[in-house]
Amino acid sequence: MTFRDREKKRLEPLKESLFSPTACQPGFYPRKRRSYCLHEDKAAENLHELIRDEALRYFAKRRIGWHDGYNNAPSNHLCCSQSCCVNFWFPFVRAPRELASVLQDVGYDVDVVLPFTADEPLKGGEHSCVAFEWIGERNYLDERARGRVASDDERTRGANFTSLDFAIRFRRSDGRIQIVAGEWKYTEQYPNNKSKRHSRKTDRLDQIYRSHLQAPDCQIKSGLVEHDALFFDPFDQLMRQQLLCSAMERGGEMDADIVSLLHVAPKANTELMNRITSPKLEAFGDTIHTVWSKLTEPGRFKGLYVEDLLASVCRNAPKSETARYLRHRYESIA
Repeated sequence: MTFRDREKKRLEPLKESLFSPTACQPGFYPRKRRSYCLHEDKAAENLHELIRDEALRYFAKRRIGWHDGYNNAPSNHLCCSQSCCVNFWFPFVRAPRELASVLQDVGYDVDVVLPFTADEPLKGGEHSCVAFEWIGERNYLDERARGRVASDDERTRGANFTSLDFAIRFRRSDGRIQIVAGEWKYTEQYPNNKSKRHSRKTDRLDQIYRSHLQAPDCQIKSGLVEHDALFFDPFDQLMRQQLLCSAMERGGEMDADIVSLLHVAPKANTELMNRITSPKLEAFGDTIHTVWSKLTEPGRFKGLYVEDLLASVCRNAPKSETARYLRHRYESIA
C-alpha cells in the first residue's frame, strides 16, 4: 500500500470530527463519488475554519487558482497538498514573532520576520508575513505564454509559471535580508525515467532554461551533471524554483541579500522521497533532499520533513485551536 493509499485510509474515519455533516458525504472526484473526498459543495472546509475566509479572499484577490478546486475553493480531496500547505502556514500571516520561532526551530538564523511587501496587502492594509504561490516580481526566467515570452503582468500565480508554494522574508542576526522560498509536498509521487525536457514544440532546456543554468551566479552547481538530467519531476520543479531563487537574489527582490529554497515533504512518503526519478542523479544519493543538497550551492537549499515541522508549528501556533486541528488531522502521518 502506498503512502497516498494509507493517508486516504487514515483520514476517512476522521471526517466526522473535522468537517460538517454535509462535507462528510462522499465527494465527486474526478468522475465518481469517493469517500476520501469532501462533498464538492463544501470543498472550502478543506481549510481550517480559523483561516478559511481570509485564505479564500487572499487567493481570490490575487486570482490564484486552487488545484482541482471547486467554485473558487480548494480541492475537495483530503490529501490535497495545497490545502495542507495553507493549513500549516496561513495561521502565521499576521504573526511575525511566532513565525520567527518556527523558522528558528528548523535552523534559520532569524532576527525578525519582515512583511512580504511585494505582495498585495491583506484586508486592513498590512502586508502578510507569508506569501502563497509567489512567482517573483518579474518574469526572470523568460517563461512563455501563447508561444512567446510572457510579460510580467500576464503571468498567473499557481499555474503555468514557476510558482513557490509559500515564501517568507526575514532579517538575519547579521543584518542581511533573506527570503525562504518554499515547495510543499504531501502525497505526490512521480514516475521514473519520464523526461520533461520537451513540451509540445519547445525544447525547454535550449529555448528557456539553459542560459539561466549557465549564469555565473546560478545556485545549481555547474559541471556536476548534464543539464538534461534535471528535467525529471520532482527535480524539474526543484530546478525551476532554484533558478527563480537565483534570479530573485540577483535582482535584490524586496532588498533580499539571500534567497534560498526550502523543500517540505513527509518522510513517510517514501514513494516520493526515496525514488530518484532521473537515472543520472542516482549516484548523488538515495533521497530527494540528499541529491538536491549536493547539486546546490551552500546555504541555498534545505530539506525538511513535515513530521519535524509539525511539532514546531503547533508549539508556536498563534491560537491553540490551530494546534489542536493540525495535530488531529496530520500528526498520525506515518
